[in-house]
Amino acid sequence: MSRPLTARAELILDVSASLPFAETIYLAASVHLDRAAAAPRAVLICWPGGSYARAYWDMHIPGHEGYSFADHMSAQGFVVVAADHLGVGASSKPANGDRVDFDTVSAAAAAFVEQVRGLMAEGAPELGGTPLPATPIVGVGHSLGDCLTAVTQARHRCYDGVALLGFTHGQKDAAVSAVTAATGDGDPDADANSRRQTAVEQAQAFFAGTWDDVYCFAPREPNHTWLHRPDVPDEVIAADDAIAVRWPRQCYVQALTAGYSAEFADQIDCSIFLGFGDHDVPPTPHDEVGFYTGSRDVTLYVLPDTAHCHNFAGTRTQLWDRIGVWAGGLTKA
Repeated sequence: MSRPLTARAELILDVSASLPFAETIYLAASVHLDRAAAAPRAVLICWPGGSYARAYWDMHIPGHEGYSFADHMSAQGFVVVAADHLGVGASSKPANGDRVDFDTVSAAAAAFVEQVRGLMAEGAPELGGTPLPATPIVGVGHSLGDCLTAVTQARHRCYDGVALLGFTHGQKDAAVSAVTAATGDGDPDADANSRRQTAVEQAQAFFAGTWDDVYCFAPREPNHTWLHRPDVPDEVIAADDAIAVRWPRQCYVQALTAGYSAEFADQIDCSIFLGFGDHDVPPTPHDEVGFYTGSRDVTLYVLPDTAHCHNFAGTRTQLWDRIGVWAGGLTKA
């Protein structure tokens, strides 16, 4: 069972210099650590999935204890930084919401991580007050946050390892076919446009009427059956539904575009932890390993009796502990 935090600090960092927006852009996060612990084993920068903000990593539900990943992992000697993506939660939402896409979200995340490294070297009070120049930084992402963490690492190489939880790149053969379509006899532009239009239609259906808002709201109730297993208490599901937030629509379009995310997966060359529930989005989680051909160190863990939202599963601490074993063995690149 997780125990109460001894420290929680708000961290708001200006990432404007790395972005194309005219306005000032901030990313918001909360830092969770045990000040009584020895030097941290690693810093986990955690990014939520679609329709979630950082509360996904720190759930406190009356009458239901032990749903805070941040509490559980800080008790094991990790610093947990639960962050809101660009355009999500308490982070800035640029006026031009359709520029909030894989390019800008990953650039903002990389700038955030770079600044966290600087704060670690300085021994900033928000991170415990002790210089941590040799402590590895791990990117942890769930679902669409998994995809964005993979994109960020592929483009910016800012993490010492990445834990990618619950996102599927689709069937390997189909994804490879989509990526290499430009080398075939057909029109590559037409193929790309067709795949994007299909993704737009899927995203529009998922957002159920808020598509025109640009920052869109995805209702949770129609998706309960694949988000949660039947054993998840109704009160926990209700608490989960209550924290839903709006997301920039272009991130969904790009994530749903056939073959697109697979282009980034094989560019990751650091240590990778892949985590899935046994009733998760990909029907065969073992197939996902094949996308990460650039890494020599890929760990797969399939959590039993779990659907897509791992942090609400009855078996959740098994996954958290397994991430701890893996992340605790990393070294700074």
